[in-house]
Amino acid sequence: MSHSGTATAIDSTTSRRCVIAADLHCDGSARRLALLEALLRSCQELDADCYLLGDLFDVWLGPGQLSLPQTRREVEALQRAVQSQIDVVVIPGNRDFLLDEEFERATGVAVGGDHLLLETGNQRWHLSHGDLFGTDDVGYQRLRKVVRSRWFRLLVRRLPLFLCRALATFLRRRSRRSLQRKDPGRIQPNREVVEQLLESGFDRVVCGHYHRPSEELLERGGSVGIFTVLEAFEERGAHLFIEDGKLELRYLES
Repeated sequence: MSHSGTATAIDSTTSRRCVIAADLHCDGSARRLALLEALLRSCQELDADCYLLGDLFDVWLGPGQLSLPQTRREVEALQRAVQSQIDVVVIPGNRDFLLDEEFERATGVAVGGDHLLLETGNQRWHLSHGDLFGTDDVGYQRLRKVVRSRWFRLLVRRLPLFLCRALATFLRRRSRRSLQRKDPGRIQPNREVVEQLLESGFDRVVCGHYHRPSEELLERGGSVGIFTVLEAFEERGAHLFIEDGKLELRYLES
């Protein structure tokens, strides 16, 4: 696998064989830990790179979370996978956007930016968490800019862990209340944004975030491509196995 850019701003990668999953929402529970370990074990058996498209963790409070007992086993599982020569890349999602260089150093996992170009089997795939596609949800996009800003990250790094927990709880409650009031149509991916990516030369756009799996053939300006929204991994262990550009949907739980 080859990366271009810095470790925290990965913009392209090449992989012959890989696994893609999204929304693992690891929270310290035995079930989700077992699913994570099973996914990483499958990558080892297949000799496949692993791309995690956001919300690897149900919440990430910053570097201080590395010391929490409920996180230790998940971190160790990631460490073991990387030590076995498996490349693991995570794109931060809306729940774990504070993943940073300290997480990289502790686990060996590469933390990407908002999106990743995957080249496989002579195809160009656009990988992302997917929340940036929800352009009609103006309130969320404004909040996203704030919490991902440099000053917010600096603030969180200086807060005691208990205050980070309180802040995370506040943001989650605010998000749930906001979702209950919103028109469901406003929190869907904007097809025009996806079509623009396909028109720019991508063969497939893959994301998570929306928790409603779908696959569509889209066309714009003479360009045809596929838009894939992944099922949340936390439900049944749904993931994609790709070999030389050929895709297979697999599950860890039936």
